[in-house]
Amino acid sequence: MNKIRWRKNQVISIETKKKDENRDKNVYVLAQMLKDSQMLFFNLFREDNNWVNVDLSDSPILFCTYVTRQFLKYSNVFKQDIAPLVDYTPTNLYINSLGVEWRSVKLWEGTPDEYNVLVLGSGGQLVEEEIAADGILIPEKIIIPRILETDNQTIDKYEMSNVRIYPELNERLHLCYRFNKNVDPLKDLKFNRFIPIEYKEYMEIMMS
Repeated sequence: MNKIRWRKNQVISIETKKKDENRDKNVYVLAQMLKDSQMLFFNLFREDNNWVNVDLSDSPILFCTYVTRQFLKYSNVFKQDIAPLVDYTPTNLYINSLGVEWRSVKLWEGTPDEYNVLVLGSGGQLVEEEIAADGILIPEKIIIPRILETDNQTIDKYEMSNVRIYPELNERLHLCYRFNKNVDPLKDLKFNRFIPIEYKEYMEIMMS
């Protein structure tokens, strides 16, 4: 495991999924450190961790989110000698979860994979936020008080305000690779969306 210190605009590759000694190969994703624990992920995945001739100015962005130091500490991370994307400005709009009560959600009911998960709150609101000195996101202005579950444009466009951790984020990134798009099982749970069976390992991680 490589020890990586946070440095703005450092480009890195990260091994997706929780580590498994029995797995012969894994998938790596390319990312860039921004400021204030924000990390920008690109829709660039490779099995060989070889990133020759990559131009980030012409590469698709997957998403940008806040990550913990724990994510870097426990993930398998590699520095990459790649010119960073210098003109990217992250949004300050995020989706805050609504509700303070836990609810039980039964997934894949009536199948051999039936599984119960606990979800804090239901739905969300779009807020403008700033980050405090201690790394906590502080809501500044409510843009949409309650996002409708049918408002897929807003739900898909913005990230949850949750600060992401290992191995939850790693598994999410692997699912993005499998589906070839930005997916977020946590967001899908919050907004009562369809949950594919491919999310099962993510749900197990969330409940562990």
